[in-house]
Amino acid sequence: MANHPGGPAGPAPSTALPARGGDPRTGRAVVGPASALRGQLSAREDLWIEGQLDGEVQAPAHQVTVSPSGRVRAEIKARSVVVEGELHGNVVASQMVTVRAGGRLTGDIHAPRVGLEEGCQFQGHVDMDGGAAAPTSAATEGSEPSAPVESPALVGEGSG
Repeated sequence: MANHPGGPAGPAPSTALPARGGDPRTGRAVVGPASALRGQLSAREDLWIEGQLDGEVQAPAHQVTVSPSGRVRAEIKARSVVVEGELHGNVVASQMVTVRAGGRLTGDIHAPRVGLEEGCQFQGHVDMDGGAAAPTSAATEGSEPSAPVESPALVGEGSG
């Protein structure tokens, strides 16, 4: 039971993962829904973005998740990237990029595996060749609005 001096007794600590918020036991950093960051973010743990982020994200050994409330304008380099909210920018992942139903990604994807769920929106190019150069931000400028994906698609595995 967690007790705070002068305050009521709190619930016993849980070993379950919290639905929201940063918990040192989960190894996940959180940009909260009321937060806005601008600049370069380097993460040495999984990153969950619920707020706004503008700039660049580097998390080469970890997963970056843009939550349904997340609004991101950034270049992202990570082990894996999951888009449930809105992401404008190019993504380079060493394992996989997934755009979930309701997620919107405008930018190029460079990853050996890509998943696009039914109901997501994607505008850009996919490069699944491990030996090709990483995408540049110029590809997303002047993009037209994206159309929803009508059926589930797993864009398989690349040659890299």
